[in-house]
Amino acid sequence: MKTTQLYSIHEQLGATFEKKHSDWNIATEFTDAISEHHAVRNSVGIADVSYRGRHQLTGEDRAKFLHRIISNDVENLSTGQGTYATLLTHRGKIIADMSLSILEDAIRIDTAPETTESLFNELDKYIIADDVEFSDVTAETGAIAVYGPKSADLVQSVLGIDELATLPERSNYFREADALFQHAIVCVRTDSTGEIGWTLYTAADALVSLWETLMTEGTRFNAQPIGWNALESLRIEAGVPRYGTELTDAVIPLEAELEHAIDFEKGCYIGQEIVARMKYRGHPNRLLRGIEMDADLTQQDCQKLSSDARVFNNDKEVGWITSATFAPTLNKSIALGYVRMAVTEAGSQVQIETSTGPVEGTVVLLPFSA
Repeated sequence: MKTTQLYSIHEQLGATFEKKHSDWNIATEFTDAISEHHAVRNSVGIADVSYRGRHQLTGEDRAKFLHRIISNDVENLSTGQGTYATLLTHRGKIIADMSLSILEDAIRIDTAPETTESLFNELDKYIIADDVEFSDVTAETGAIAVYGPKSADLVQSVLGIDELATLPERSNYFREADALFQHAIVCVRTDSTGEIGWTLYTAADALVSLWETLMTEGTRFNAQPIGWNALESLRIEAGVPRYGTELTDAVIPLEAELEHAIDFEKGCYIGQEIVARMKYRGHPNRLLRGIEMDADLTQQDCQKLSSDARVFNNDKEVGWITSATFAPTLNKSIALGYVRMAVTEAGSQVQIETSTGPVEGTVVLLPFSA
């Protein structure tokens, strides 16, 4: 089983571990998921996300190459900017989703652990005569996420910079190595929990030092370490899809409401014809929606629902659940799932199949609101 560079540090902090994401042994809780969830909503939480995949492209043709392959604009991005995109099959289905960061001499890609290998293989096979070098840097780097209303204050204090909070989402700040940090740090704005947040990337052998610095300085901001379970409940409350649950190779981006991952003005890319046809000449048959459940389900019950539990409307099957959790901010059980167009409007009533019988639910637009 794979572990991150911070595994022993998490053990010392008393973390609970579980197998997640393609055989990674991940810290799921440090204290309890609810208090960790509230830490992000109220102050700041610090999470090890080194299990995610990281790739790097160099070479003169790197932007041009990616631009013709993935769904969003790359060529018009400048150093310090970033974007979110998908890699699609020729039938418009999602092979991988990714965040791109434009550095001065490279493009960095962050992707789900489930798609680390497949994304590398898919992109690599399209490099023919291009001046592009493509490498998987997951093992030699690490990543720490800092989320919450006080996250900018903490990261600014640690990196010694000002006005970080003014950066748009997915933009990045590059901090050169110096006497304080022996390796460069790439800081990318990532608001994937519904709160302002940052992911800090650095060399693998510098990750422990960065974690300890963040935790020490974080005491000023009531920071605490957070595990996978809290990240998941935060993500679901924020209505953010992830690969392996909401996003799969059976889903077209528009079904998951991922229009922000697509540039409809640029030229051809793989799967473009299908996506454009759905956008301009048709519509999806189903859409990703939130469902608030009229029952107090345990977290274990919610986890069972995440295994494609069926959704009904007046005895007619209309969709399925992809993720479910108890939402501490809302104090209720919620789910993400795909439902047919007839029940996509907010307020639509549905029934969710469970092991103990149907549970009533109300469809809501994403994100969930307190």
